[in-house]
Amino acid sequence: MGMKRVDSLDVMSVKPEQEYCLGMPGVLARECSHEEKTGGQHFVMTMPSGFRAPSGYNAASLDIYVLEGAFWNGQKLMSVGSYTYIPAGREIDDFFSESGARVLVFSDRKFEFYPKKKGEIDPNADDFVAVTDTWKMPWVDPMKDIVKKSTWVNPKTGKQDRPAGVLTKALRKENKTGEVVALTALSPGYVDPGTEHHPHNECLYLISGDAYIGYTFDYKKQDVKEDLVLYKDYYIGRPPGIRHGPVCTQSGALWLVYLADMYTGIFKEVDDWEPRVSSYLSAAAYR
Repeated sequence: MGMKRVDSLDVMSVKPEQEYCLGMPGVLARECSHEEKTGGQHFVMTMPSGFRAPSGYNAASLDIYVLEGAFWNGQKLMSVGSYTYIPAGREIDDFFSESGARVLVFSDRKFEFYPKKKGEIDPNADDFVAVTDTWKMPWVDPMKDIVKKSTWVNPKTGKQDRPAGVLTKALRKENKTGEVVALTALSPGYVDPGTEHHPHNECLYLISGDAYIGYTFDYKKQDVKEDLVLYKDYYIGRPPGIRHGPVCTQSGALWLVYLADMYTGIFKEVDDWEPRVSSYLSAAAYR
């Protein structure tokens, strides 16, 4: 699913919409991005205290990750860090949130919930992923988890690699759509010194921490952004070919990442990466 370019969006500053989640009255939604052709949406949904929705089905396939609070998905409690993937047309259990919840949703087309009705599962959707407590999943070297190709070469081994300090947890991958949804963690002080771009779409939501991006630009360098700083609840959307980097973080960063295909990173060195990164890291204030 292609998404439009979004370089740095503070999602919680977006005005919430009451009728964004069709068929699910009572929730508010803040849009991160949408795709014109398919109607696909990335957004944060807020369930108020006491929210209820009956069982039914959705016309869209949904990746659901809990950012804050908790809600019951049928008999399964989804609390912070819980994830599920529900293919379009599959029966969705009733939802109930006693104290409210804030949930990140990736949909492959327009969100349309049909309460108390039965649908037909989309044969082109990925397989259902049951409610998963992602805290219990092990962190994995991304080269063994979600990376198809990286042109960055490890100077110690001479082999393709990713700069040290990245770990991932694949939540959905290697299925019919080819899409990847994964948690990605950058350790405090992590530095990626170059720019990279991808032949596939890449969308990231910063769950916690901070991140600095020295440059973001298209291949023609007609739209260039410099020195972007992102914090908790910021979102990035990158179509294929958008260059970005160098990247670093002061306190570490936890992302939920959507990729339209297994990760392919095409690396290029940046001459002034060191002064840019040093300037950001030297301003860190640890308490």
